[in-house]
Amino acid sequence: MWDLRYTVTCILLGLRMNRIKRSKPFYSMLDCFLDKVKKHPNKQFIVFEKSSYTYRDVDKQSNKLARALSQHASVKEGDTVALFMGNEPMYVFIWLALAKLGCTAALLNYNIRSKSLLHCFTCCGTNVLLAASELRGAVEEVLPTLREQSVRVFVLGEEEEKCVTEGVNTLSSSRIQQASDRPLDPQLRSKVTLKSPALYIYTSGTTGLPKAAVITYERLYMASSMQAISGVASDDVIYIYLPLYHTAGFIMGLTGAIERGTLLYCMAQLVRVLFWQPPGRGFNSCMDNMHLMVVQYMGERYEEV
Repeated sequence: MWDLRYTVTCILLGLRMNRIKRSKPFYSMLDCFLDKVKKHPNKQFIVFEKSSYTYRDVDKQSNKLARALSQHASVKEGDTVALFMGNEPMYVFIWLALAKLGCTAALLNYNIRSKSLLHCFTCCGTNVLLAASELRGAVEEVLPTLREQSVRVFVLGEEEEKCVTEGVNTLSSSRIQQASDRPLDPQLRSKVTLKSPALYIYTSGTTGLPKAAVITYERLYMASSMQAISGVASDDVIYIYLPLYHTAGFIMGLTGAIERGTLLYCMAQLVRVLFWQPPGRGFNSCMDNMHLMVVQYMGERYEEV
């Protein structure tokens, strides 16, 4: 029975991919998200720590960010923008905002420093860096070279008066919240196609410097189908602790959840004590309280935490 279901699912996904390839205008993963917003605007999309966001909330926050990035960081279609931050809802807001502006996101490993960090900018032609405030120190270490490469640097969340380093700008929370949450004109991303780069995701660099894998929108769609192939349904709840700069965390996790229209329970990292406890305790208790149905797990990540 499972083999038959798997075969039918793969056939349906193949037919859907063919429709997407023929669609005009191009139907991107962003459009898939916007359809989910229309279909169930009040459904929870992201739960992070004590905060919860519906599909409509995430859409509006990404609209605000897109306008703030356009106005204060001069981000425009065709730019490559690097994200240097940990797992948090802002990561999702920013990626959607960049997609609405027709930009490519370079997902940086927040553990890398110095030469490896600089290499990540060079190999994908980054125009703008968006960094979390807690990673300011790592950015300032390579700031002279970034300025030579004309990379515009923005620290997220900090107010302007706290930014005293020349060459480091801020994209403050007040600026973001003052921006309009109205939908953006699709013409802002009119040049994006199925073959356009959606993401740059980097290798770990264990055999040298990190290497950028180009994830086109076509590949993004194909990899995002893993949840559907695995039998994940739209009413499931997915637990993700994997870093969003990782292929498994971002594509199979986040965009897979968008494709399915599910609720994503996101954590900054794996909390070891949650796992492998007796019934009623640890992770088993969390599964009951959060109604979790799907967990993304990688053994190597468990060892790292």
